[in-house]
Amino acid sequence: MLNRVKIEHPLLVGTLVALLALSAQFGHAQTTANGTQRVAVATRTIARGTVLATGDFVLRDTTLRGPSDTTTVGEGWVARRLIGAGEILRMPAVERPRVINANQAVQLEWSDNNVTLVLRGIATRSAALGERIAVRTDSGRRVEATVVAPGRLRLQ
Repeated sequence: MLNRVKIEHPLLVGTLVALLALSAQFGHAQTTANGTQRVAVATRTIARGTVLATGDFVLRDTTLRGPSDTTTVGEGWVARRLIGAGEILRMPAVERPRVINANQAVQLEWSDNNVTLVLRGIATRSAALGERIAVRTDSGRRVEATVVAPGRLRLQ
């Protein structure tokens, strides 16, 4: 005779089985979709705050499993923590170089065809190229703008 085991929590068991089946499908989809990618790998131990130079990393083709960061790391990026030799360089371990510092005086530009307006303001936080930040204008108004160059932001 077969001994049957009484399941005390059938809903919990059913949920676990469904999650395992789903994770197996999800993991397979990520592996085949990612394939081989070219990533930056540290050639030496890099201290926090170090600005990356050419000799600090090499680009290698590798197969990544799981979610991958599509950001391309390059010279000028800054290490946010201690990075070991051989470690893949990806955010948030490294970040784009900041071109605007918090409380820095900046120029805000707005243009529409032939009309261009330039305002002065103070950045509320540090930012890299392409990031949106809040800026306090000289009149005290707070506006959102996109960083386009060191010390320059564009209103849209």
